[in-house]
Amino acid sequence: MPTPALIDDRRADHVTNPVQRFTAGRLWLTIVVGVSSLVVTSATVLHGCTTAVISGRVTPDGRPLLWKNRDTTSSVHNEVVVIDDGPLRAIGVINAGQDTSVWMGMNEAGFCIENSLSLDLRDDDDQRKGLGNGALMKKALQSCRKVEDFRRLLEQTNATGRSTAANFGVIDASGGASVFETGPNQFQEFDINDPVVAPDGFLVRTNFATTAKALPADPDADSLTDVYSGVRYCRADDLLSKATDSGGTIDLRFVLRHLARDMADTNGVGFPGTINGQAGPLPPVIPIDKTISRRTTVSAVVFHGVQKDEPCESTTMWTILGDPKYSIAVPVEMRCRVIADPLEGSRGGEIGEIALTLRDWTLTKDRHSIHTHALPGIWADLWPIEDQLIRQNLEHRDRMLDTPGSALQASHSQHERLAAKAYTAMRQELVQAKQAALQHATKPDESESLVPQSRRAAGSDGVIHVAIYDHAESVHRRTKTLLSVLTSDHGFQCDRVSPGDIRDGVLSGYDVLVMPGGSASGQSKKLQDQGREQIRRFVDSGGGYLGICAGAYLATAHYDWSLGLIDARVWDRIHWARGNGPVTVSLSEMGQQCLGISDSRVDVDYAQGPLLVPGRYDHLPDYNVIAKFQTAVAQKGAHEDAMAGTHAVIHGEFGDGQVVCISPHPEFPGGPNQMVRAAVRLVAGDTEDDD
Repeated sequence: MPTPALIDDRRADHVTNPVQRFTAGRLWLTIVVGVSSLVVTSATVLHGCTTAVISGRVTPDGRPLLWKNRDTTSSVHNEVVVIDDGPLRAIGVINAGQDTSVWMGMNEAGFCIENSLSLDLRDDDDQRKGLGNGALMKKALQSCRKVEDFRRLLEQTNATGRSTAANFGVIDASGGASVFETGPNQFQEFDINDPVVAPDGFLVRTNFATTAKALPADPDADSLTDVYSGVRYCRADDLLSKATDSGGTIDLRFVLRHLARDMADTNGVGFPGTINGQAGPLPPVIPIDKTISRRTTVSAVVFHGVQKDEPCESTTMWTILGDPKYSIAVPVEMRCRVIADPLEGSRGGEIGEIALTLRDWTLTKDRHSIHTHALPGIWADLWPIEDQLIRQNLEHRDRMLDTPGSALQASHSQHERLAAKAYTAMRQELVQAKQAALQHATKPDESESLVPQSRRAAGSDGVIHVAIYDHAESVHRRTKTLLSVLTSDHGFQCDRVSPGDIRDGVLSGYDVLVMPGGSASGQSKKLQDQGREQIRRFVDSGGGYLGICAGAYLATAHYDWSLGLIDARVWDRIHWARGNGPVTVSLSEMGQQCLGISDSRVDVDYAQGPLLVPGRYDHLPDYNVIAKFQTAVAQKGAHEDAMAGTHAVIHGEFGDGQVVCISPHPEFPGGPNQMVRAAVRLVAGDTEDDD
């Protein structure tokens, strides 16, 4: 990339000093607005942000606001933390469990900061050393009280070097507000209080730097035709312009609702039924790669600053963990010494984790668009509650001006109460979404019979010939475990088969293929296209398929690498690594009969298997539910309400063949091993009871 050019236009003198600043005129209270985004090139995936700075002269209360929608794929789990290991106490949003960097935050002096990636500020020859974007923001929060303090920090690190390539937006409690386009050894400041720099009272930034592209501070749409993120820049600029037309103002609710949740097409037109679109039904599917609220958005904040006569600790960070389209904003005042449980956690705040589950469920298979059927209900439920939170918090802030002595305890209680209210609403959305996902599966008691007709007869000796997949160099322990369960004494003849064997057509000599635990995507990769097709042909022609844990993931139609043998998707796949532990599954009467188990509830070991729900794919028949999860494993950020009630064991048909998917591990020593033997007989068309 070229070295960033220094701006040279009618609004500022051209200078050669590595520190540049646009400034003139009087100071105004200011809003800085930021939208995070993901930079996608043919070679790599990079993270960035879009920012806009709006003067407080266009807000109804004169308080500054700072907004950012954070987009990333590197760490989708975010949390809110108190940072108290520096000179100034701060609160910020971090990658869950990783507090060396802060991605947006505020401190006790009323200083707030966020960033947007702008790689055109970095030359290919730059040596990346020193503080990166997130680490620099943490240092600024711990040491800077005002905008000029951040400017001095950049001046100091110009000489030593940074690993930065970003547009930083900052505001402070005295009305200061600036954008700093910052490379490794240089920066340029844009003073947003200067009406010459921001004649309309705001500036927009996305994932480019005006200094790097020799553009004016406020470029027009025509100059951004070929600039990455230009579409989002123009959309944000247009929304802000319309909001301030004819003397209009921009308030906190507008930023939370209309900016953070905007979805528009590439021409800048809001999709019908969305917050900024025409009234009417939503399109069934909306592409969200280039929208402001995007498929990679993992959190958002709106900092509501203070007027000059207000205490700095009244500064409030409205936090939306997860994609804003599926989540709710919760206020965190700078007075808070402890963050409410729904917003914190080393695996991600619970509100955000629920929102990630909701979005993941609506993503199309290619993950570049969303199915919109759930959004109207989510918005109808969450937005009125969010409006209540906004009203209650604003009333609380006004009360604290009159009763400063009680502000600390009152603010903490308010934060806990509003966070609990938001969490209750999000938890209800999760339960409702799960219930909707579980619809349309065939109920076991309604099935004529789960015992299939025999299509591939066992050998003349009555033995069921079983191929057990194993791509290890030597016999894997999973294979050994299955061999100890599927013994000749029980009527099975088992062989270990490799991915190469399957590609060569070895399955034609077997009645059943067992795909064990492990890594489903790894199994699929080892099999290659030819091996996956061989499995599909084997089952289609009457062969049986039993998938356990990873093998169940592989059988679904959910992933690009799936076999597509059964009409199932994976619920809450964003939290697939939900942990290990014992669970209880419930069997229907038919399930008890088919699996040879007399008890209606069975304890079994679980190790991150799929939570199965109907896929509703037209080309596959509905499956039968044999067993459901009654209890849950909820570790590593997974929510406790996500698992119970989803399907643990299912049965379906694929062509002339039979498929059974078992999410937990009944083959483990001491487990209900007869479940595995019965499942093999089921898919083989053999109804013999287990001994």
